[in-house]
Amino acid sequence: MIVAMRPRAFSISFALAAFVFGGAGVVRAGTATDVTGLYYTGINNSGGLLSGGAQDSHWAVTFASVAGPTDASYQGSSYVVSNTYIDAGWTQNTAFAQWIVPPGASTAASGGTLDTGGDYLPGNGTGGNNNSFTKNEATFVYTLAFNIVGTGGAGSTVTNSVSISLTISADDQYSIFVNPAGNGTSLPTGTAAATKTNAWNNSTAVTLQNGTTGLNGNSIFVIGTNYLTVVVDNTNSITTTSSSTALNPSGLLVYQVGAATLVGGMPVPEVGTWLPLAGALGLYGCFTRRRSRQDAAALV
Repeated sequence: MIVAMRPRAFSISFALAAFVFGGAGVVRAGTATDVTGLYYTGINNSGGLLSGGAQDSHWAVTFASVAGPTDASYQGSSYVVSNTYIDAGWTQNTAFAQWIVPPGASTAASGGTLDTGGDYLPGNGTGGNNNSFTKNEATFVYTLAFNIVGTGGAGSTVTNSVSISLTISADDQYSIFVNPAGNGTSLPTGTAAATKTNAWNNSTAVTLQNGTTGLNGNSIFVIGTNYLTVVVDNTNSITTTSSSTALNPSGLLVYQVGAATLVGGMPVPEVGTWLPLAGALGLYGCFTRRRSRQDAAALV
């Protein structure tokens, strides 16, 4: 049976097999029937591209740390990177998604202008652990709130299979969490659903799924509001501690390339002109050369 669904940005598949629970003391369970509120980075409510320097109301930086436990000056709605300031070594924007950065990003390594589409941010070195802060390490936590509709009541754990596919690049490295403690308002702990280092010039496809009906689960979804959280470390490609305070490019790009939405294993065509995913295939590219991180020349 094909179920009509509202347009959305990510590929979502459901195997709508019911699970029967008996006895007392079982955690509340719910059955998902729809997912809404999934957006690529750098788009508006209708799926159109935002202008460079515009704020992305869907993706927020909900936690930031720059050489310390927290830094509120880099928190808030993200900004779209202007084409003028896209780093030469990054995966390119797609026809339907754009790189975003935290508030406070500059147009130049020397400082420049803030919040106008630049991508220069603090961050040098790493302790190799997202949960530790080294002298000049910078960590930015991007969060997208989305909604799962279904039975069982708000907060019920979804027990039928849900799968969300996305493609991601980030500078320098990322870890993805679903519904972490604090919903992204603190640095997530525990096992990430996916991680990748040196992630700025090669996009990676990631599938977030909840482990029912034989799926190899890496996420727990609930009925109601859910939080997709991406932790991005900016290290300037320095793998040890560093005394450098240089600004360097950092950002996040999230989109989806692959199968169309599935419900109960059946394809559900995208509605209207939201995101013609067939046209998105092959429209992204990347530069294979590694960028020079030490070039401190200001972009004009």
